[in-house]
Amino acid sequence: MISQLFILAPRGDTIVKKEFRFDVPKNTPETFFRAARFGTGRDDDEKAQAVFHEGGVNYMHVKASGLFVVATTRRNESPSLILELLHRVARVIKDYCGVLSEDALRKNAILVYELLDEMLDYGYAQSTNTESLKTRVHNEPVAVVLGTAPTHPQSSPIGANRKANTSSMQQHALSHTDTMVGQVLSSAMSALGTGSSNTKIRNLGTAHARVSADATQRSVLGTGASGSSSLNGATDRDEIFVDVVEKLNVTFSGAGHVIHQDIDGQIRVRNFLHGEPSIKIALCEDLVISGRPGGGGGGDYASCVLDDCNFHESADLTGFDADRVLSLTNVPRGEFSLMNYRSSCDFEPPFIVQTTFETNTPYQINCEIVVRAQFSAKMHCAGLAVKFPVPKSKNVIAATATVEKTAPPGSQHAVFHPVEKHVVWQLKKVTGGTTHVLRVSIATKDERVDSSSKKECGPVSLGFSVPQLNCSKLQVRYLQIGKTGPERKEKKKAANDGPHRWVRYVTKSNNFVARV
Repeated sequence: MISQLFILAPRGDTIVKKEFRFDVPKNTPETFFRAARFGTGRDDDEKAQAVFHEGGVNYMHVKASGLFVVATTRRNESPSLILELLHRVARVIKDYCGVLSEDALRKNAILVYELLDEMLDYGYAQSTNTESLKTRVHNEPVAVVLGTAPTHPQSSPIGANRKANTSSMQQHALSHTDTMVGQVLSSAMSALGTGSSNTKIRNLGTAHARVSADATQRSVLGTGASGSSSLNGATDRDEIFVDVVEKLNVTFSGAGHVIHQDIDGQIRVRNFLHGEPSIKIALCEDLVISGRPGGGGGGDYASCVLDDCNFHESADLTGFDADRVLSLTNVPRGEFSLMNYRSSCDFEPPFIVQTTFETNTPYQINCEIVVRAQFSAKMHCAGLAVKFPVPKSKNVIAATATVEKTAPPGSQHAVFHPVEKHVVWQLKKVTGGTTHVLRVSIATKDERVDSSSKKECGPVSLGFSVPQLNCSKLQVRYLQIGKTGPERKEKKKAANDGPHRWVRYVTKSNNFVARV
């Protein structure tokens, strides 16, 4: 099936590498990372796709928590099958290590290789079920202290080759791009409870209104009935986290009007419950799904309309069409996707982007980018990144980006990358209802700029994550947990003795662009 599986850090360092058939070159990590960073060489603007062919080897990869999970093969295998396998491998490693990060993989290297040996045999998938692997895994996870810098070697063959083949200016541009991606990624992870601070989320049936943001950073091996300490030292409580994660695809016209919009959503469950309790998750009653009966409102009066959806194999849909209640049986431990859905109904985008140009100044193109947050003032976006490509013609000399003067020091940062020819504008925190402005001045060799140079600008793309925001209006009415076993009956429950239930919402950008 596959010849090789390896995991690379965002810089290109090889963290994990497993050989199965020994029929591919040893420098495949270098070849893949070069293609992922700088393209395959067939087109200057082309970056590595999820599946591509290079040097007689087929490369297939997914990105999980900023890491590259890559499989190689010389055979003509099904790409969708291998991509799904890579997603499941990343999920299983996260379930057992508690967190999927470079530091966690390095500290739990023995556990990771043991998992790969059990999941894959001679390149063929055996089992990717978290619960069934517990009987075959004998290594314990090593605790990872969140917020610390990852431990990694000072140099690597990939890093050395990149330094030798890339100018210092390219490295400078890439470092700023990595910083932007890292900040947006960390904000998205924080929104889902993977940061280092406390996160306020919706609590169902417990006395706490806050939960530590690293509450989900627990290994399934630490979830036992004895109530022992978890991976991060916290009390091993009965807990279940239900995350409603939505990714937005929005396209704006040059005038700021919405041309296209849709939502790719997911109800993600992180299960740390003891025993095998019955679970019921009730969604909003006026939910309407195309092609399925049920729903209270229906038609134009429904508050939530979905085009399509699919469910996890553990979901019992017997009463779903009647009362919109999902009954879960044989719920797997760790993280799994309970429901995936798609909606193309109209919704209010969290941000509105407008761009204006002024070409009256000789040897200069002036552009003003206005970003307005349309969500509630009670919410905030941590880690907004705006990318604005400038013309790549030789007439463009340089570009200067200026943030608004009223911005607090350190809250915004804008920089022009001369190699990749784009301006990156980063905002650490954006409160709902606020408006932010960036002014970009592009210096040209010609005194008068023609219309073609203006057309080469843009489009403006946004990367963000907004906790507590739900654009599709898909809500969880209640989360009901049955009995978790006889040992819980004998124990007198305190005010905060589990099971603890948490429902959280977060909206992120997937393809959020504005034409100019």
